[in-house]
Amino acid sequence: MASDPVSSDLHDALCDLLPRLVQEILAQKVETQDKGEDGLDLVTSVDLAMQSRLTTELAALLPGSVVVGEEDYAAHDGDGPVWLVDPLDGTVNFVAQLPAYSVAVVLLQAGQPVLSAVYDIPQGDLYSAQAGTGARLNGAPLIRRSHKARLAIVSSGLLKDLAATAPDALVELLGAFKLRNFGSQALHMCYAAAGRVSLVASREAKGWDDLAGALIAEEAGLTYGSYAPSSMPRPMDENQLSLCAPAEIFEHYAPLFARTCGQDARSDQG
Repeated sequence: MASDPVSSDLHDALCDLLPRLVQEILAQKVETQDKGEDGLDLVTSVDLAMQSRLTTELAALLPGSVVVGEEDYAAHDGDGPVWLVDPLDGTVNFVAQLPAYSVAVVLLQAGQPVLSAVYDIPQGDLYSAQAGTGARLNGAPLIRRSHKARLAIVSSGLLKDLAATAPDALVELLGAFKLRNFGSQALHMCYAAAGRVSLVASREAKGWDDLAGALIAEEAGLTYGSYAPSSMPRPMDENQLSLCAPAEIFEHYAPLFARTCGQDARSDQG
């Protein structure tokens, strides 16, 4: 397994691991505390226990790999494979008992996602992908739905940016889509992959929020990237300025969203 880090065996082992850990950890007592000074972001004992278990279990699945998580994030500069983990994406939803939260894991090689899984905890659905082999839902090929609903998921930060700097772009967006936000970026990407929504855009999502679901979306045929691309990769703990959509929608909206970034961001495009 160590010589072939994107083997089907490793994919299956990852997909078996996430539901098992969730079942074990959610059986424990949950404690919650503030994360930051404004009281809007929270961290729970589930976040911390999940990250701790994933750190041990993922390293065992792929000897020689490094595990990096959202909680106590520290950048890793080595050349070996890196697991990037969001142990509970949608913590505030979890605390409020809103049924949209997940655990998201992606394996990076040379900085590129090659294997990922996102477990939708309330629904019991497991989205996964291996680079070049397509996306899956509960082990079966993921087939994007086609329907008449025109829905887009746009983060509150990007909406504020649009209102402040490009109100005409916001008016166009509101005229083309009904907006939704479910509070779990990994699930947002998976919803796009499944065809439930047409566009996912976020100013404030970090790498651990985006990359697991982004690989699944790309393997389902969507385009993922920054709406204000830079000549240098964005650090995982910085805003990714991300957009995920079918190619024609991506090409139309990326320049509109990029207008929120000002001249400095546009001049840094590679």
